[in-house]
Amino acid sequence: MPISQPLPVNARPANARRTLVAVVPSLVAAVVVLWVFLALRDRLPGRMATHIGAEGKADGFSGQGAFLAFTLGVLIGGGVLLGGLTHWIRTTPDAQRVIAVLSGAVAVVTGWLAVAVLLANADADDAASVTLPGLQAAGAFAAAAVCAAAGWVICGRVPEPETAPEPSADAARLSLGDTETAAWSRVAGSRVLPVTGVVVLAVGIVVGFATGWTSALPVLIPAVPLMLLTGARVTADRRGITVTPALVSWPRLTVPLERIVEAGHRPVRPLRDFGGWGYRARPGASGIVLRSGDAITARLTTGSEFVVTVDDAATAAALLNTLAERRRRDSAGG
Repeated sequence: MPISQPLPVNARPANARRTLVAVVPSLVAAVVVLWVFLALRDRLPGRMATHIGAEGKADGFSGQGAFLAFTLGVLIGGGVLLGGLTHWIRTTPDAQRVIAVLSGAVAVVTGWLAVAVLLANADADDAASVTLPGLQAAGAFAAAAVCAAAGWVICGRVPEPETAPEPSADAARLSLGDTETAAWSRVAGSRVLPVTGVVVLAVGIVVGFATGWTSALPVLIPAVPLMLLTGARVTADRRGITVTPALVSWPRLTVPLERIVEAGHRPVRPLRDFGGWGYRARPGASGIVLRSGDAITARLTTGSEFVVTVDDAATAAALLNTLAERRRRDSAGG
């Protein structure tokens, strides 16, 4: 049965801070955009310039209501989505910290540019004459960088528990000499994610031709990584568990050996156990789930479980147990 233990008490304040870092900037930006819109509503043209091209001139337009609804939807929806993801992946603190900071930075950029567009449209007789200086984009990204730096500090690091759980005596181990080392690597394939990526790409192309490529970007952007997720390379060695896309070496997800108490293997069903495919997280467990079948399961020092679906998971688990035991023995001896 999968491990489903609560987050250690000393990690809960950090989890709350990180969730707030992910959500609060989006909500603040939404309030600011709404306040500026209401203050300027009588001075805005009915047909607003909502997209400014590379030359600083308007090349996209929409009504006031559509602009406000879209902007607030992106800010609030994005904040809720990324805030929820930040909360759910609390079993992997490093990834949680990155997502929280990115959520805040994206909210700052979105809110800044939305306010800049509203101010640029104020008192405009013709929306086509609206311009937006390039310095506005520079200011938005500078503010996002400041927000990201502050968020990174606020998130902090989650301390490891003072007393780590003990591995079980009957956990499978690989026979290695004291001076021997070994590494294990396999590619885990996925059929669902590439097909999903193709479907999303097709939808994005249709939206692009029908309504414009700017509107299609939110659909097209996630299609590319989905199509690239044809598989993941899973490696077990002295570093711990490392997972990278099969075709490229980045992004890289690593579970350090010192965080692994015990490794095992069991069958995993994506929908039943994790609610879907890809990087998945739920209370007490997280991992890379690309297909149904055998999976490495690592019990961590935080009491949570990390899972990655891959063939020959038993061999990888036995090697990880041997290397983790050797590391604990060497640390105790040192």
